[in-house]
Amino acid sequence: MDKLDKKLKDVFTEENKIPEQFTGAIQKAMQSEKRQKTRIQYVKWTKVAAVLLVVILLGATTPKIYAQIKWNIEYKEFENRPVEYGLASIKQAMQEGYEKNIDMAYVYHDNMGVRLDSLMITDEFFSMNVDFALPKDMPINTESFSYGYAVYDEDKNVYGVYEGGLDQIGKPSQYWKKFYKEEKITYNPKDVFANQIADSMVGARVVTSKEGNIIAQTSMTTPNAFPKSKKLYIRIFNIGYTMFEYNKDNPDMSLSEQFKLTEAEWKLEIEVPQSFYQRESISLTLAEEVEGFELKKLNVTETGTNIIFKMDGFIDLVMAGKDMNSQEFEQKMDKAIYITDETGKRYSYLNSDNGTYLDGTYKAKFDINKNDLKKKFYLHFTVNDVEHKIELVSK
Repeated sequence: MDKLDKKLKDVFTEENKIPEQFTGAIQKAMQSEKRQKTRIQYVKWTKVAAVLLVVILLGATTPKIYAQIKWNIEYKEFENRPVEYGLASIKQAMQEGYEKNIDMAYVYHDNMGVRLDSLMITDEFFSMNVDFALPKDMPINTESFSYGYAVYDEDKNVYGVYEGGLDQIGKPSQYWKKFYKEEKITYNPKDVFANQIADSMVGARVVTSKEGNIIAQTSMTTPNAFPKSKKLYIRIFNIGYTMFEYNKDNPDMSLSEQFKLTEAEWKLEIEVPQSFYQRESISLTLAEEVEGFELKKLNVTETGTNIIFKMDGFIDLVMAGKDMNSQEFEQKMDKAIYITDETGKRYSYLNSDNGTYLDGTYKAKFDINKNDLKKKFYLHFTVNDVEHKIELVSK
């Protein structure tokens, strides 16, 4: 066995740690569960195992010489590639001009320019398009282009921090510590996610790729509400890409390597458009109370509806999910709580972050936005085997 073969064998037989930034939302949900006596996890264990397997494969470190010999770097060109959000409300808000273009010049480091191209903020949804001006001879794999980012405001409210997945194996949360120290933000080293508002985050999705230019979008969601900030500070770092070679004959020997294009970090200062910090969500409540069910919060924004609720017996349904297949579990959850409008259209329960909230409450998302509220809506839920249909009314 030569040195290269031995190195590859060592990589794929040693125990790999999962970078925290890949599992931030899951970890935060589990952290909040620890503050309760009951520990709950919505995701089927088989799904979690599959996700972790992908992360392990993508995170395995291999010799750079192997990548240089075996892999081809692909720079694909496309413009305005659509992003699939899974929610019609977000797409509608963008089509109606709620997303705002940002007029700012590139900030340059290492011959690379970075600027914010556009921004959208509602109470429960945040997205930004980041524009990168890159040297034309710089090698980039467009499909796996990525970067880390930190977003916070003038009052030190931390929207979210995403490390980008580069060079983080065995070094969890290194950027978090650096960020908190530089911004003089107090944090709990045992729970670095406690300070951030976002509960789920999406890394770079390249929407435009032309010679010397990439525009990539990132997004975050929260069950609470993003603040009505007048100024945002955005850090961009860990710019790079992943090279991946899938071995179809032996998937366990699939290889990946992370390439960082620069050690530089960009700090952008943004004046938030007035429409974002003057936004108003609409709060709804139940027309009548039902014993065993408490609607703690229901807010409708331009991009969707978030609810936080307590319901007797819901925990039993969640725990029973470990013995169901995915389809059966989703059907049970969808039947337990959903919304209809006056035409009979059904809006399914969307459990986007796979966890509980605080104090034994639960979160759900529905694809209903402010423009939909010309119609009447009804919340359906089942308590002690009794189905209820209660009208949602303005507070």
